[in-house]
Amino acid sequence: MSVPTISYHETLCWEKAIYVDVRAPIEFKKDHIPHAINYPLFDDTERAYIGTLYHTQGREKALLEGVSIASLKLKDMISFFSNLKDNHVIIYCYRGGMRSESVVSFCNSIGFSFYKLDGGYKAYRQYIREYLGRFVFSMPVFTLYGLAGSGKTKVLKNMPYAIDLEQCAGNRSSLFGSLGMPNHTQKYFDSLIAHQLQTIESWHYCIFEGESRKIGNCHIPYCVLNSLQNGAALWLETPLEQRIQHIYDEYMPFISEEVIMPLLDKLQLAMGKSKTSYCKQLFKQGNIHELIEFLLRHHYDPEYMHSIKHISFIAHIPFKDPLITASEIDILINNILSA
Repeated sequence: MSVPTISYHETLCWEKAIYVDVRAPIEFKKDHIPHAINYPLFDDTERAYIGTLYHTQGREKALLEGVSIASLKLKDMISFFSNLKDNHVIIYCYRGGMRSESVVSFCNSIGFSFYKLDGGYKAYRQYIREYLGRFVFSMPVFTLYGLAGSGKTKVLKNMPYAIDLEQCAGNRSSLFGSLGMPNHTQKYFDSLIAHQLQTIESWHYCIFEGESRKIGNCHIPYCVLNSLQNGAALWLETPLEQRIQHIYDEYMPFISEEVIMPLLDKLQLAMGKSKTSYCKQLFKQGNIHELIEFLLRHHYDPEYMHSIKHISFIAHIPFKDPLITASEIDILINNILSA
């Protein structure tokens, strides 16, 4: 008996749509539909076991074992899905095969009205790739630049029409940017960006933080990279002392000798052995503010200034407070657009 199916594109117009990903946690972690709930039909160990059976003893043996394992979870499944019954529930697995079909079939047999995502995660991923490949910004794009620690991310978080690419990547876009961050996969990065782009049709403008081609291990999709590189450029001016404190407050909770020494070693090629050794000495002495200043003056600031030497800025904005500065930039942009 076939179950009701729906494409990902069709679900976008639904209010109160809830996606339930029945893949194993290891699959869910790599990428999933943003805000989806992971309710795995099989955990990672069970999935690996069934997969081994499939390859060693055949499809029928693996199917029977899967049914046996899943049947022990029916009571919990009923309890879980009962809490979602007043929503549009879309269930998916990797290809829209046995896992999602069996869950939808069971749930609907006891009175629910759930849908299976047509083609599963694989079809969703194809949709995201095509969406990012054809997306074009319909509003003016602005790009906020500033030296490390300027407070760009804090400012953008307080702006009405901003997309935080570093949050999407789960990385602060520097050698130390992975500290205290989830470090998303490329696929989940793409998913989060596409999810944001799907919500901006009514925006008056869009503003990004200036980035290079990569944030951590994630490559920025061309549609976004091209727009932010060609966006009207704004410069955020923040005093050195304030930048040092911003960096200290943001990174210090995640810093230890075991973490920072290998990261400083990676700077040796760029800074030289002598400067790297001095940085290590400053850390061991507890001179963290001095270490930050040294890294800014001798590495990050020169590198950043070199990377933006061909950019012409339409305005320089002094950093005051994230909320106040965000408001001033918003007013500035609206004045530019209305001129």
